[in-house]
Amino acid sequence: MAKNILITGGNSGIGYATAVLAKSRNYDVTICGRDTERVASAAEKLGVRSVVADMSDPGQIKALAAYFNNDGLDGLVNNAAMAKFMSIKDHTLDDFDDFFNVNVRGPLLLIQALIPALAKRKGSISNISSAITNNGLPNASLYAASKGAVDSFSRSLAVELAADGIRVNCISPGAIDTPIITKLGLSPEQIGEIKAHHEASIPLRRYGLADEVAHVILSQLEASYVTGSVWSVDGGVDAQ
Repeated sequence: MAKNILITGGNSGIGYATAVLAKSRNYDVTICGRDTERVASAAEKLGVRSVVADMSDPGQIKALAAYFNNDGLDGLVNNAAMAKFMSIKDHTLDDFDDFFNVNVRGPLLLIQALIPALAKRKGSISNISSAITNNGLPNASLYAASKGAVDSFSRSLAVELAADGIRVNCISPGAIDTPIITKLGLSPEQIGEIKAHHEASIPLRRYGLADEVAHVILSQLEASYVTGSVWSVDGGVDAQ
């Protein structure tokens, strides 16, 4: 029986690159996202299964998990997240709810719902965090707080779920060249300036690529004696 994998936020960026790599390694791949057209388009290009699910909606999360009740699940990549940068002066209660519902509650509810499926195949979970948890960035306090929570609950779940044969780890990417930067409402010139500034502070002096992160995710999922770890994929930023 082929190994199967569920990748949330699998229609773009790191999630899409992970789906490409997993399929090349003969995984049975399912991607999910909340935009019906984008998810369907990505799945068609990849030749994989897709499910529409919004990680802020508990009902949709439960329905997503139900797809794996019978056969079980070998790998879960909790990649879907929201990233929005704003001054703390502008935070609203809705912003707090949005960040933590998608980035913290969503992955936790999905893991909770998938425990029987993951236990059935002694599966592995990779939660996607961020290097920002250890490196301050202006206007990113809510995003950093939510990703810091991902690091923390991953370590605790690794201990809690070990008895079920489920491994739980975290990937902490640094500056990765994905479409997310284009969603900040900046001009190409401004984006270029931001990237140049970031690259100057990275020991490897460049942004990472989504497929470079994907290789680490798959390695983590397949590393059978690793649990409770946070792997940095940041070009050396966290070593400074």
